Amino acid sequence: MRIYLILLVLLAALVSTGVAAEASAQVTVTGISLDPEVFMPWDTGTLQLTVQNTGTLPISISAVRLTGQQNVEVLTSPHTGSGALGAGNSMTFTYTIRVRGEEGIFYPRFSMNFMGGGSLSEPILLRVDRRPLDAAISSRPDIFMEGRKDTVVVSLGNPRMNSISSVSVVPVTGVADVVPTTIFIGSLAPGESRDASFSVTPTGTGDLTFNVEYRNGQNTHSVPLTIPITPGTAKKAADPIVSNIEVTSVPGGYRITGDVSNAGLESARSVVMTTSSPATPIDPFRVYVVGTLDPDDFSSFEVTFAASDAEEIPLLIRYRDDDGNLYEETVMATIRSGLQPVQEHEGGLSPMMIGIILLSVVIVAGAIIYSRKKKR
Repeated sequence: MRIYLILLVLLAALVSTGVAAEASAQVTVTGISLDPEVFMPWDTGTLQLTVQNTGTLPISISAVRLTGQQNVEVLTSPHTGSGALGAGNSMTFTYTIRVRGEEGIFYPRFSMNFMGGGSLSEPILLRVDRRPLDAAISSRPDIFMEGRKDTVVVSLGNPRMNSISSVSVVPVTGVADVVPTTIFIGSLAPGESRDASFSVTPTGTGDLTFNVEYRNGQNTHSVPLTIPITPGTAKKAADPIVSNIEVTSVPGGYRITGDVSNAGLESARSVVMTTSSPATPIDPFRVYVVGTLDPDDFSSFEVTFAASDAEEIPLLIRYRDDDGNLYEETVMATIRSGLQPVQEHEGGLSPMMIGIILLSVVIVAGAIIYSRKKKR
């Protein structure tokens, strides 16, 4: 009798095990998602996994776990204990994981054990790629000029297998005015590239850094790009040259005449000629407006001024570039020794005018006398 009971128990156990094994075979993994899709070293992310009971019987679950590897840590496990999965139903498990510093392909393993026997085991393919966002200064002036606005272009490209998000470029400096203060790019798909253009006006000497920031999943990364700002003279800037300077006297002061040429490779706009202390500009040419001087172009000018006890006078050249930045250069004009302003006489005619009148009278009288002799 005892032998029959033992055989009956063994038979029941075998039937139960077979039913459990058959039922567990109907539980499958129907969805796996990783965020980010491809990790960078030391990134933290999430693994979401969905299982479904495709059979007609409910399944009793005894344990659920995600097992990491040497380069993958499992930080949180939302469900590890027992439960039941009804026929046709599904369950979703979300894990927080972190990778270490190695790159490559790794396989953390998801497993589910069932009461009465049977289990489900699924390796999860996880990639770790250390390649960052490609960022470079693709365009900048050869030489920055203090106070002059130039364009700097930052080029961005995504060499990774997954998209990156929240891409932005933030300039950081204390030696230049940079506009705009931030450029937001957004997302970059694999193989996609974008440019970010900034207007840079140097105010001193130092470094200008463009911080390129982006997110891989929930992880923030950055790439700094630094260029030195050392203001100098641009190779293509306008270069006004003054020549043929001559200083002569006029009533109450002096006149400077000469030519101004543009020896640079860019146009000099709104060119204006005048004098500065110790000279005092006077009429009729306090300021002489030349206008625009294109490269290799020239123009004559004249300015008038008053000065006393001065041997050299600063001749000022003011002009603007295409962006409206104002520049000023100075050339010294020499007053030759002994040159004095023409004296002005109040209430009478100047000696020069008197001489001109007398000469005119002589010419007219001679013409009259000549015509009378001819008639005789």
